[in-house]
Amino acid sequence: MKRFTCLHWRNHILAVLLVMPALLKAEPDLSAFPTHKKVVDVEDMAKPALHQKVVQPDFGAVIRRVTDIAQVKGAQRLRHYYSKRNPFNADGTRAVIMSSDGANWLYDTADWTPIRYLPLQSSDAEVHWHPDDPSRIFLVDFGSDYNISRMFWLDVTHGRKTLLLDLEAHGFVVANGKMEGNPDRAMTLYAVAGKTRSGSTDMALVDIQAGRILARKQIAPAWVDDWISVSPSGNYVVAMGKAHTRIFNRELELLHTLPEGSYGHGDLCLANDGREALVFDGADLQLNGDRNINIAWLDTGKLEIGTRIGWRATPHVSCRNLDFPGWALVSTQGSDSWRHDYPNLDFEIFWLKLDGSGEIRRIAHHHSSRERGGYFAEQHAVSNRDGTRIVFASNWDGEQIDTYLVELPGK
Repeated sequence: MKRFTCLHWRNHILAVLLVMPALLKAEPDLSAFPTHKKVVDVEDMAKPALHQKVVQPDFGAVIRRVTDIAQVKGAQRLRHYYSKRNPFNADGTRAVIMSSDGANWLYDTADWTPIRYLPLQSSDAEVHWHPDDPSRIFLVDFGSDYNISRMFWLDVTHGRKTLLLDLEAHGFVVANGKMEGNPDRAMTLYAVAGKTRSGSTDMALVDIQAGRILARKQIAPAWVDDWISVSPSGNYVVAMGKAHTRIFNRELELLHTLPEGSYGHGDLCLANDGREALVFDGADLQLNGDRNINIAWLDTGKLEIGTRIGWRATPHVSCRNLDFPGWALVSTQGSDSWRHDYPNLDFEIFWLKLDGSGEIRRIAHHHSSRERGGYFAEQHAVSNRDGTRIVFASNWDGEQIDTYLVELPGK
């Protein structure tokens, strides 16, 4: 008979607790979406009017355009922030949308109209909705001298900010998740990195609820060249650097250094069994000589191939679907000159199953072109926590940049 240590039981219970909310909440039914990887040309479709719903014939997704620059005076674009930041609040009734001047607007998702401007100081503030309280945001924003180094709670109903932790008081000049960090699933922990007054670069793990630093470590600046984040369970801190990604425990002890080239657009994802992984673009770490979406397991540091993508795909990965574990949301770009001759899931949004099978579920073409719209025309698809709603940005074949919504059928 197999004997279980306390650690074994702890890990087993943690895995159950991480996955259990997915059993209690809604989740999308992906069964109708295709799994094949055949060439599917981008369909010719007129840009939807504001709030208009259209059905994409290729994969069957229902897409609705939910923003227009006329909604905010002076705006030249209205879109969500990024693929690693869920714009929806806890009950799905509100969303955060950014305008071209960097301002954040609170939207009512019943009719997708702006309610009010949110009092954030930095256009790159790190904005995270509370997992249970629909009116509360955890915020990392400006300290002094326009450095993002202070943590706040923001009450979106009344527009009040309450200081949680001033990291300048702990010797930091700047300290944040490098614009791509996320809290753990329960919003109890947050990882930051930045320059100190002594000139060093430090990383730290913060207890959000208590407003205090739990662990701190001096590191080389190149270790956090891209971003730093805590994993969904809170058991790992991951730093993506200039050449390598490094995995630490909660005490900030180094557990694994991934191979050279282990950087690129990626997110920290939760599998069905409670394991966690970095899912990322493998353009610079080719496990089989091709460009793939790679999966690196945080507990072992081992890597595997998720699925092949094309060399022009420039993918983004999102795993904010924390109540729908086992899948990563991938969205790709491509080359306009190859727009009608690509075999590699270009210009698409699809789910990738994190079980080693390579299964995908193709959701939609996003009709957006970075070549004609620049960085902010990148689609950066991201879902709400239960995976039933996906938002993406699009300039829809060269027009203005707006936000679009895909609502998936539920089980």
